[in-house]
Amino acid sequence: MDQTLDYVITTPLPVFYKVNLYNELAKSLKIFVVFLASETKEKRAGDFTGLKNACFEHATLFAGNLQERPLWKNSYQLVQILRQKPCKWLLVGGWDCLEFWAGVLASPKAQNAIVVESSIYESTTRGVKAWLKRVFLGRISRAFVCSHKHAKLLEVLGFKGEFRITHGVGIIHKPLLCRDKRSYAKQFICVARLSGVKNLEFLLRVFHNLPDFSLSLVGTGELEEALKRMASPNVAFLGAVENARLGELFCAFDGLILPSLSEPWGLVVEEALAVGLPVFVSSACGAQVLVQEGVNGFIFDPKDEMRLIGLLEGLSLAGYKTLLEGALAWSLEAKDNKQVQAYAPK
Repeated sequence: MDQTLDYVITTPLPVFYKVNLYNELAKSLKIFVVFLASETKEKRAGDFTGLKNACFEHATLFAGNLQERPLWKNSYQLVQILRQKPCKWLLVGGWDCLEFWAGVLASPKAQNAIVVESSIYESTTRGVKAWLKRVFLGRISRAFVCSHKHAKLLEVLGFKGEFRITHGVGIIHKPLLCRDKRSYAKQFICVARLSGVKNLEFLLRVFHNLPDFSLSLVGTGELEEALKRMASPNVAFLGAVENARLGELFCAFDGLILPSLSEPWGLVVEEALAVGLPVFVSSACGAQVLVQEGVNGFIFDPKDEMRLIGLLEGLSLAGYKTLLEGALAWSLEAKDNKQVQAYAPK
């Protein structure tokens, strides 16, 4: 019996959406997953990482925070695993970890693949960093990219190998609830780490000019106290919310707003659409490709406050009904099926 694996997958962390994806892949493929670390200092909620539900073979190189892992020891361990686990493809989760470099150098180029979750919007294409990416891509034969926006980055970097579009970064938990068709009440939610790149000062200024609207912020971070000081009375801070409760929370609002200045994907956009919640997404977010303008949401410039104010103020009851129907019609199952099929042998 052939013991060759279809994939040895190397990825930073056992975040829930990757674990869900690997569970689905393991139903039809022989995979072994190597996690660089078990935890991270930066996560959205307590149940964001973990292997409790994993149904695939795996190993974790470091039982601790990703930021504190021993890079060289991890790299050596990964190379040893590759020697013991013959595979058709080594799939690495990017180019920004020393372990990924060790893996693709220890494996033949014809067997090397990469998952690219950075897009042309936020990733460097000039200078030393871009040169290093080009060197790395010189060892890669196949690239799994979230969308054409992510493929464009590799094209600019000169990648000549095979592209496969995954339509996402993983598989979220299936929602237990959907938003009902109640009337529009101008209540919005933002789920984001309270840090500069999430552009929350921009969002607070927008809602300062919309006193008849309300905004609830979910998350924690280094800017929490500063944001609370500048927030107007129509803004509430909900703190961290467990991932398992997020779907229920979404159903209490009229729309998600994600104003990030840089967001390779934006999993929360999927999570909102999955319960039928319309989305207002920054044009700097990779997940903007899930948005059909005027159907299930809108895309806005994260530096143009008046554009977002105009979108919200101009949203009529009839217009909101259209958005809600479009969001409720969006199919998470169809997106997930496309993602799993991207990894199928061809």
